[in-house]
Amino acid sequence: MKLDSVEDDIFRLAVESSPAAMIVTSQDGAIQFANTETARMFGYQTQELVGRRIDILVPVRFRQSHVGLRQGYVEAPSKRSMGIGRDLKATRRDGSEFPVEIGLTPINTARGILVLATVLDITARREAELALAQRASELERANEQLAQFAYIASHDLQEPLRKIAAFSDLMERAIELSNQQEMEHANQVIRTSALRARSLVDDLLTYSRTINDTQQLEEIDMRDEIDVVLDDLSQSATEAGAEIRIDVPHLKFTADRSQFARLISNIVSNAIKYRKLQEPARVRINSSPLSKSAALLEIADDGIGFDEKYALTIFEPFRRLHSQAQYPGTGIGLAICKSIADRHGWLLSVKSTPGTGTTFFVTIRSLLQNTGGAVSRDDQGL
Repeated sequence: MKLDSVEDDIFRLAVESSPAAMIVTSQDGAIQFANTETARMFGYQTQELVGRRIDILVPVRFRQSHVGLRQGYVEAPSKRSMGIGRDLKATRRDGSEFPVEIGLTPINTARGILVLATVLDITARREAELALAQRASELERANEQLAQFAYIASHDLQEPLRKIAAFSDLMERAIELSNQQEMEHANQVIRTSALRARSLVDDLLTYSRTINDTQQLEEIDMRDEIDVVLDDLSQSATEAGAEIRIDVPHLKFTADRSQFARLISNIVSNAIKYRKLQEPARVRINSSPLSKSAALLEIADDGIGFDEKYALTIFEPFRRLHSQAQYPGTGIGLAICKSIADRHGWLLSVKSTPGTGTTFFVTIRSLLQNTGGAVSRDDQGL
């Protein structure tokens, strides 16, 4: 299209009021005009852009190849859309990059061909797409976990229910025969089985919530939260004669407070439970930095330990390495810990040696750093 002076003024007004960044360049890539949105989007003053090559808005690693692409476009100009379905980036004045979609339109003028570039910042769209993909991945993982543990749970629940049914029949016969001893025995078995079934159901609900419930993420202090958990466990620790040493600084990070507390509580409770016979449990809780945005939390004990071939198995629902008689429980505590870690994007692993002890490692990748009195996230972490 051709523009006269009046049309040129109208064109400038339309471009200046556009909500998209609009840039007019000459054939050699020199910026002739940039609207206010361009200045805002890229962090320049408008007058700073005029006369400079448009290549300054391209990531440094692509500038050399961009020169050739720009020259090729001028030789065969046409309306084009760029960036749709591709990872196209632009660069702000401060060097930060952001995803864009670009439309190119050639404009015929008396001075020759000019190129109108329309630039859309699609950061919000990409973030929404990423969040949607992440949520879809979480749902797929949750469905797989629920399907797995539903199968196992149905098997584990059958045991106490079978006992309840069987000993209910024994109770009936004992009542008919007025056999007090048999009645008391049947009653005790029924009660124990009912309590175990209830415990299983409670843990199943807890596990389900860690997979499906919306997380309440907030800034928490690692040392403060661990202190609260240990205070809650103080009675059971005292009864077991447990010695718990803690060397954890006041690190700030983002997490669901109740889920982090449950993760710590389950691991420490395990350390107390699986202590050596006739010996007090000794538990050490330490934290060390991995980077500005990550820390390694270690919870170690000197208990009975286990063969490391089970290092992955122990995180599966209802997987037990010891009999119910030896160490009571539902076998779902560590599965809950794994689910909590996965949902936070943390890494949970374990090392153990039979007769020596066990150490759980939690890599927390959501630390917050204090910068000039304000808390800010360091995005250059692991």
